[in-house]
Amino acid sequence: MITPEILCAGMVLVDVLVEGIESMPKSGETALAAGICLATGGDAINEALALAKLGNKVGLMGLIGRDILGQFIKDRCGQYGVSTDGLFMDSERATSTSVVLIDKAGERSFLSQRYASIAAYGPEHIDLDLIRPGLRALSIGSIFTSSRFDREALAPLLRKAKSVGAITVADMVMDQQGYGLDGLADAWPYVDYVVPSELEAQIFTGSSDPTAIAADFRKRGAKNVILKRGAQGAIAFSGAGEIACSAFSVPVVDTTGAGDNFVAGLVHGFVKGMPLAQTLRFASAVGALSLQAVGAGAGLKDLGQVEAFLATRPA
Repeated sequence: MITPEILCAGMVLVDVLVEGIESMPKSGETALAAGICLATGGDAINEALALAKLGNKVGLMGLIGRDILGQFIKDRCGQYGVSTDGLFMDSERATSTSVVLIDKAGERSFLSQRYASIAAYGPEHIDLDLIRPGLRALSIGSIFTSSRFDREALAPLLRKAKSVGAITVADMVMDQQGYGLDGLADAWPYVDYVVPSELEAQIFTGSSDPTAIAADFRKRGAKNVILKRGAQGAIAFSGAGEIACSAFSVPVVDTTGAGDNFVAGLVHGFVKGMPLAQTLRFASAVGALSLQAVGAGAGLKDLGQVEAFLATRPA
């Protein structure tokens, strides 16, 4: 197995993708869908697979069940060369699974199960010895997924990554835990880039002004802030100032995992030493390509595809 230069830690699950729903059935009825398939999902594995497609040496850290769906995840990682040394299999819990309902416009709704592996992810499932010299980046996907991970494991994991010289990146989901940004005070000083959606950031900070949002995160210790703005693109706030990047206009088949693929593009740019403006544009291309097939990032094929896409769209 490879020695990863990038580790992705956090949400790992299986998605049951239901495509092309025209209407939801009433009780006792049957409705038709264009397609139903099984796929890996969750922010951490979405990022890991995207980074592997881009040619990076990647490892995955997370918690899954010792069941057929957990094995499906491991097999998928093996297909793309993603190391699963950091993937903990729990015999007592089922692998987290979501049903993703995709309408004809490509927009999604989710059904997720309670009490599965994601919520249980904690420090006992994390091997800090996997954080070694030579690690280039650690990406957390996502904060506010598991209370025990956030409150007990996140700061030590980020601190260890910084001690070996890695860049640290953290995605976010909506706070269902109740402790908000203040509850992660020990972790923020070890975050180089925090990458929330603009809506998430507005809810967390109570501000609709991007500059004020960035200032809120940075006063807590996060070094740089990148806001994902969907069809409006992205905007980055760093010590060098503010950089905005427009989104690419492409046909949308499925938006599942688009933000995760964008984050993977960012991490790739960071470890390759791209300037921030170039990194944002590269990440936007990765996200745009991921939209064009059903499944979290299924539209992304490889680095050559991204480079060819960018070559047809001069900056």
